[in-house]
Amino acid sequence: MIRSTVFFCLVWWLGLSNLQAQEVLYHEDFEGKQGLFRPVSNQFNQSSIKSGKYVWKHTGKAPQSIFSYLNRLDDRSDFSIEAQFKVSKLGSEYGLIWGGIDDTNANYFLVKGKKFSVCLVRNGQLSCEPNNKPVMKIKLENNLLRIEKRGNTVYYYCNGDLLHKAPYNSVQGKAMGISLWNDANIQVDHFTIKGTALPIPLAKDLYYAQPPQHLGAMVNTPYEEMTPVVTPNGKGIFFSRRYDPQNTGGSSDIQDVYYSQLKEDRWVTPKNIGKPINNDGPNAVFAVSPDGNTLLLMNTYTHEGKQKGMGLSLSHRTRDGWSVPEDVKMRSYYNKSFFNEYFLSNDGKVILLAVQRDDTRGGRDLYVSFNEGQNIWSSPKNLGKTINTPGTELSPFLASDGITLYFSSVGHPGFGKNDIFMSKRLDDSWQNWSAPVNLGKPINSPGTDAYYSLPASGAYAYFVSNKNGLGRNDIFRIPLPQAVKPEPVVLVHGKVLNSKTMAPIATSITYHHFDTDLEAGIARSSPSDGYYEIVLPLNQVYSFFAEKKGFYSVQQRLDLNEIDKYQEVERDLYLTPIEVGQTVQLNNVLFYRSEARLIPTSYAELNKLADMLKSNQGILIELSGHTDNVGDPNKNLVLSEERAEAVKEYLVGQGTDPDHVKCQGFGGTKPIANNNHESTRRLNRRVEFKIVNYSTP
Repeated sequence: MIRSTVFFCLVWWLGLSNLQAQEVLYHEDFEGKQGLFRPVSNQFNQSSIKSGKYVWKHTGKAPQSIFSYLNRLDDRSDFSIEAQFKVSKLGSEYGLIWGGIDDTNANYFLVKGKKFSVCLVRNGQLSCEPNNKPVMKIKLENNLLRIEKRGNTVYYYCNGDLLHKAPYNSVQGKAMGISLWNDANIQVDHFTIKGTALPIPLAKDLYYAQPPQHLGAMVNTPYEEMTPVVTPNGKGIFFSRRYDPQNTGGSSDIQDVYYSQLKEDRWVTPKNIGKPINNDGPNAVFAVSPDGNTLLLMNTYTHEGKQKGMGLSLSHRTRDGWSVPEDVKMRSYYNKSFFNEYFLSNDGKVILLAVQRDDTRGGRDLYVSFNEGQNIWSSPKNLGKTINTPGTELSPFLASDGITLYFSSVGHPGFGKNDIFMSKRLDDSWQNWSAPVNLGKPINSPGTDAYYSLPASGAYAYFVSNKNGLGRNDIFRIPLPQAVKPEPVVLVHGKVLNSKTMAPIATSITYHHFDTDLEAGIARSSPSDGYYEIVLPLNQVYSFFAEKKGFYSVQQRLDLNEIDKYQEVERDLYLTPIEVGQTVQLNNVLFYRSEARLIPTSYAELNKLADMLKSNQGILIELSGHTDNVGDPNKNLVLSEERAEAVKEYLVGQGTDPDHVKCQGFGGTKPIANNNHESTRRLNRRVEFKIVNYSTP
């Protein structure tokens, strides 16, 4: 099967009947700019454009088709498709392919000699209505074939004469073109499709104030740059480069992964990230985690880092570079297509797939898989018919808000073969989506547009284009209009540190919804400096903490209910060594005002403390209660003692040995912040614990 780009000149005429509204949706006379029918050369096909004709020689028994997906055709209205054929080799079988998804799922109108066939192929299974007697109206060497859909009937013509008619059944898709069966040699003089054009669903008030910005000669080369993936903080970009002699596979079409950083608003010279990510196979990054420490990669790898096969894998940053990628273990995973793309959500809990499966509506559909823990992922779930069409959907990108989906589609009405669209997830079923909107020009073009990426801020969209560049494809960015931006988020960053030595620690970070204590996502801190980043959607309260064996983690609380735009917040996370003398402040242990009664949101942190005490039987801790200096000092002292006792009572209720917990109240005598202002005074109202004894078995 051969596919090429096609430019559609489409006009939407309102208020006309179906027959009157028919306009030329595509026309090729082989005299000017190449369109659908481009020269090809392979084992079974040799074709060229000569003297206003498309000359095509096909050898072999398998049918071959050249077609494009006419996504703006309204197939509910009347339409027609026609082509002028000249036979260069008698006995050639040729004709029109229409109303399909691909050449194994389509309708055919075929001529061989003076006979014709009307055929239907579904999942590769062929059924035909052959005409067994020669038809005088069919010429041996030169025929104009035409298909017309009018109302509920399809009419098949040759040289203007009706040969056959049949009931119209709703087509599978809108793939239209020409086809050769068995050994054939033909010339095509013209190819025309007429019908009613669907409008392009542009986002409301869509306006690009600036043209696309070329990323410059530091990133782009005379070779081919592909699949840009910008880091959520917007300061780095991964991409693939093809045909570069410095690639692992040399100057062939096998691509390597490169990385560049943004410094003072300029992209520095990219570096080939080397082994084990790059090998002698095609290599690409599909997604990068917000902390920059995890990559979702195309294909799978052997233990030695060599190419193993199709699929997807994960690699993590280590002190010595990237780890050898490990397969993503997904239940019931398979892909019937040779092509595939994937995306890992910022929270690490969702993978999106562009693959072909048994329930796929078209060439490929978009699916979702959920992290079940222990690197096990659920069976892919189709995103449904609002997103997926009988065409092909590919290159999914889920914004940092977790609800805004960008993807490329052949099937939704657009400016060219593939356009980029945006849709928003309406609930947690992953089946209900807003109607996709086209991102418009200049992001979308008459050609193929895909592989779209943006940082957490949503400030810029990064994409690939072959216009006004240095090579076959270059990377561009464009300021993103509000009409197609995702919802705002907060990027939290900082370091994971040893609270005693202030040394950086490489470990995992977990963040939860504060009210329910349900896990919202996971991250990793850098093995070199302990740096981490997480991205949090707004209108939530979160708790987050680092975890490492031998340490107690101090939880942080972050309320994002009052924020309405993108922000970056710095928060260092501290891990306290489990050893005598160390003191830990229980940040998320809260009480009702002027009472010793715990607020239920305190239970999550206290459960973690109870688990630590039960798993370290030799620990003796002292709980200390503290207040601010407002009010009667004696009452404050009593309240602080009662609050420490309330914490002990809860811990004992969770299985803690009461003899391992002592309590003491200090009232307002040990402030850790200024008591003159409420914003700092509240920090003095706290409960802490100190490890006073620790004997290991």
